[in-house]
Amino acid sequence: GEERGGGGGGRVLSVSSLTKIAAPGLRLGWVEAPPALLRRIASRGYLSSGGGVAPFVSEVACELLEAEQDEVVAGLAETYRGSARALCAALRAEPGLFRVETEPLGGFFCWVRLPEGVDATELLPVAERHGVLFLPGARCAPGAAEPFRHHVRLCFAFETEAAMGEGVRRLAAAVREVQRRAA
Repeated sequence: GEERGGGGGGRVLSVSSLTKIAAPGLRLGWVEAPPALLRRIASRGYLSSGGGVAPFVSEVACELLEAEQDEVVAGLAETYRGSARALCAALRAEPGLFRVETEPLGGFFCWVRLPEGVDATELLPVAERHGVLFLPGARCAPGAAEPFRHHVRLCFAFETEAAMGEGVRRLAAAVREVQRRAA
């Protein structure tokens, strides 16, 4: 809003979350806005119902913010870097099945190209039976799904470094099963 030098007549707000800063499962966010807009948001019944919004997660967030936040974030970044490297190494160990589009330099996900003829949406239920979940690339590009039919988005932040190899082996088995069915 104008108080922050951005113009907008007091109607501009920013919504952020600890999900990307601290951990994927930490579902707690906040709103930055001009005081008048914040008062309107805070006066909604949901926020003033007496129980608070996500009290347990709020307490976890307070502990995180009161602790050495930079140290915590640096530790998480190092953990995620290791998991990303382990995932990419495991994917490269399955020649002809997976192509890492770009090695992750941050974030929680890795984009992977599947072999020709393997549609990610059709692969998903087979992969689930093998104990692996992913997001089909087409679901990340509504309206432009076709170029991403053969891509999957794999999360490396949820599992440990040690689990990456087993997850990729299971995904490879699912891909081979889909390929055999199509042959």
